[in-house]
Amino acid sequence: MISTESISFDPYFLLIVWICSLVVGLYLGVFRSLIDRIRAGFSTLPADESKSAKLLESLLSQPSHTSPFFTESGFFSALQIISSFFYIQFLAGGSSSSLNLGLSFLAAFCVERVFSGIIPKFLVKGTAPAVHLKIGFPLVILSRVLTYPLSLFLEKLEVSFNTSANKGEDELSEENEVADHIRTLSREGSNLDPDIAEIVGNTLEMGQLKVQDIMVSRKQVQILDITDGFEKNLEIARMCGHTRLPLCEGDLDHCLGIIHVKYAFKLLNKDSTDLSLQTITKAPALVSAEDPLPLALRKMMKWKVHMALVGDEFGGIDGVITLEDILEEVVGEIQDEFDADENDIEQVNEDSWKIAGLTPLHELPDEIGINEEDEEVASFGGFITQKFGKIPEVKETLTIGNLEITILEADDTSIGLTEVRLVCQSEEMPQS
Repeated sequence: MISTESISFDPYFLLIVWICSLVVGLYLGVFRSLIDRIRAGFSTLPADESKSAKLLESLLSQPSHTSPFFTESGFFSALQIISSFFYIQFLAGGSSSSLNLGLSFLAAFCVERVFSGIIPKFLVKGTAPAVHLKIGFPLVILSRVLTYPLSLFLEKLEVSFNTSANKGEDELSEENEVADHIRTLSREGSNLDPDIAEIVGNTLEMGQLKVQDIMVSRKQVQILDITDGFEKNLEIARMCGHTRLPLCEGDLDHCLGIIHVKYAFKLLNKDSTDLSLQTITKAPALVSAEDPLPLALRKMMKWKVHMALVGDEFGGIDGVITLEDILEEVVGEIQDEFDADENDIEQVNEDSWKIAGLTPLHELPDEIGINEEDEEVASFGGFITQKFGKIPEVKETLTIGNLEITILEADDTSIGLTEVRLVCQSEEMPQS
């Protein structure tokens, strides 16, 4: 049984610690509650240039799954409960009975929840949240300084856990063998339905894929540019057929958030002359291009996001990935009424094909003879651009090895469609 008689604290010290931790926890709760309301679209970012507004803006620029002041809030909540528990024990005469200890802890917990959880939500709904932000700004900065060593330790611990969770090459190879074995059993007369066998096999093989293998390249991502104005962006959202779109300032490297188009159209019903898409953005989630696909799937499901930005090692954005992209690796291509009915590879005759520039190297016909493991790019268009040193022009023909490649469609940023013909090594053809 816990005995408080053997633990001696100055009651005035306990009271000071309790009040200080209570006040800091209260204003940490104000900042956290306001950020939650802004992300949910119920409140807007303060329009002033105060330090508290800038702090909020920096916190909102983080992915929506991140919880601001998580370590600070947990530390001061624990400090508040401990100090209030022992102070209540002092007021109760230091009784160590189970009932008294239980009631003291319950009272300490309830007070902490009221001041750190309930009251902050009412304060940010009030008429003067800016006043509370200005009062709380020095307190939350102080809390961040005091808990910095603890935050640094927890960050290192999280990195070590993530590193140890990565699978080795032997495990991935074993999963691939299991997937092939399932497909073989299906073909050899197993009672397992062939379609189910294919899905199970695809699911196991998904462990070998990384985000960069299936992401949508930044050149192919339709974005909304905040500098284009509300009406133009709304027209893009109406015509593109996508449910979610990144709102950017110039390009994808400066993404302000992800917009669901239904909320964009709801803005039209508001009686306001200052319509801004920025008020309905959700802070973008970020995954690494090197993340294994199952890890990215777990992250996106945990964060409850359908679209995430794909970051590179230099801090830029390579593209985006959606839950639909990941699902297609398991069940196959998913098309709706907005998807064009296109075939990335169309065989013209025995030794020629029409191939889209976005076609992954691993989907190319074996006769073409390109080994994806030897290349630094993932798509056929990237392969051509790398070998040629630039993006070829339309109707330009070039020779790479035993391939004669004619560019049928291209623009300044990518190759759209090509015609590929196998040629004998002895044939004389000019090099473009």
